Amino acid sequence: MAKFAKSLEEKASSIAAFPKKQLWDTTIPGMIRREISLTIDQIKRLKERHDEQFRRLLRLECYVDTDLMQMEQRQPRYMPYHFPEKEKLKQRLFDIEKDRRNLSLRLEEKTQGLEEKLLSLINKHEQLNLQ
Repeated sequence: MAKFAKSLEEKASSIAAFPKKQLWDTTIPGMIRREISLTIDQIKRLKERHDEQFRRLLRLECYVDTDLMQMEQRQPRYMPYHFPEKEKLKQRLFDIEKDRRNLSLRLEEKTQGLEEKLLSLINKHEQLNLQ
């Protein structure tokens, strides 16, 4: 399905790639081209924002992992296996993974909605050009 989404975005980019002078014409195909351009831009910005959030989660995960590793190095060998600080850090890692899964799910849902809209707009544009 990823190949279809990529080809969909390429087709939309080729339709939207009109000179600025023709981009703002008042014909129906011109309006649809503008909507296609906006939808492509929304998909791009959505992916950029989610990539940024994924990087932040990864950075946070690295910080927590580092703290956990440093804590383990400082522990005497005779310390009990469980103690609160270590368990809190492990729980934080699980929370970060849960956040990452939720973010992935939201990205997929939003992207699917925008891709459906893009497909509909491309189909309308193609139908208008055939007439």
